[in-house]
Amino acid sequence: MDENRNQVKPLDRYLSPLDVWGIAFGCMVGWGVFAMPGTTFLPVAGPLGTLIAMIIGMAIMLVISRNFTYLMGRSSMTGGLYSYTKEAFGRDHAFLSSWFLCLSYLTIVFLNGTALFLVIRTLAGDALQSGFHYTVAGNEIYIGETAASVGILAAVGLLFLAAKPLLQKLQTILAVVLFLGIVITGALCLPRAIAGGHLADFGTGGTSKSFAVVSIVILAPWAFVGFETISFDTAYFSFPIKKARPLVVLSIIAAAFAYTSMSLISVAALPDGFGSWQEYITALDTLDGVTSVPTFYAAEYYLGTVGIVIMTVTAISAILTGIIGGYRATTRLLSTMAEDKILSERFSRTSYSILFIMVISIVIAFLGRNTLNWFIDLTSFGADVCFGYTSAAAWKVARTEGD
Repeated sequence: MDENRNQVKPLDRYLSPLDVWGIAFGCMVGWGVFAMPGTTFLPVAGPLGTLIAMIIGMAIMLVISRNFTYLMGRSSMTGGLYSYTKEAFGRDHAFLSSWFLCLSYLTIVFLNGTALFLVIRTLAGDALQSGFHYTVAGNEIYIGETAASVGILAAVGLLFLAAKPLLQKLQTILAVVLFLGIVITGALCLPRAIAGGHLADFGTGGTSKSFAVVSIVILAPWAFVGFETISFDTAYFSFPIKKARPLVVLSIIAAAFAYTSMSLISVAALPDGFGSWQEYITALDTLDGVTSVPTFYAAEYYLGTVGIVIMTVTAISAILTGIIGGYRATTRLLSTMAEDKILSERFSRTSYSILFIMVISIVIAFLGRNTLNWFIDLTSFGADVCFGYTSAAAWKVARTEGD
């Protein structure tokens, strides 16, 4: 293997251990960690089923992360999945797997971008639902909400072009803020959830317990996709690559804690008029404001205004780390494919790739958040392809080398 291939210029400064952990954790945890408990996890599996599923999903991801760190430790190439798959299976397989992963990263960018107006809806109701609006696939799209999404997507893209080192420092800070916000909220609200005696409950969908757990485990690639983005930056670590393994492990454990704790605190408090968490979760589509997001409502119920402030800062940090990480990873992947002449060599320039990502994401934002829900399936499938190819590559390389 040519050790000098795919050596792109750093997007910013060299990366410390905290930077690497921040990239991995921040990419995994976006707005979904606050919304998915009420819309997906609890209706299907309930608190106990979600807890079991997240532990299983975390275990699976730890195995897959070992495959990544094994391949990362073999060279300092920045191509990540593309380089690993190409070495093991050839250029065609590398092309196929990389495009699926690229679509997953793009999905992370615009799904987090369009999540910003959901935070605004939660806090300010229909403040932005006025003026010009239009319908896409039966969903009302308001230009004010779309402008919020476009603004954040454009702002991050322009910062990448004008202030890359600053953006990397910002991502690390936001990842720490995100983690601390989740820990603080969990520490203050989880005891109430446990005291309520709901943690032994399963979902409301009427499915078997085993099927409910498996249904959430299948979403693990969606929930945990992002930790592998650090494999694109191994040439720029300020420390030995072998020390990245515990950082990846810690980031996956932290992400599992984030999803689990937010799911459990969602059943810690009930608005007036609801006799059980099952009734509350089932009625979410009919609610608005803070009560429509159980994680926010629990924080407000037990902590008051302070809880809302903590959750807002934490949610915005999650959205921004997801957007920044998605931009960064997609740029790395496009650059790698361009240098191998799969894409136009223009994509090897950071500025061109950033503008490409920004324009695509902004255009998609005009389709509205609800219209984009199917992209979650795309992210999960793309992550499955990525993790499958990398694990197969690790197995083949290790067998070839007698490891």
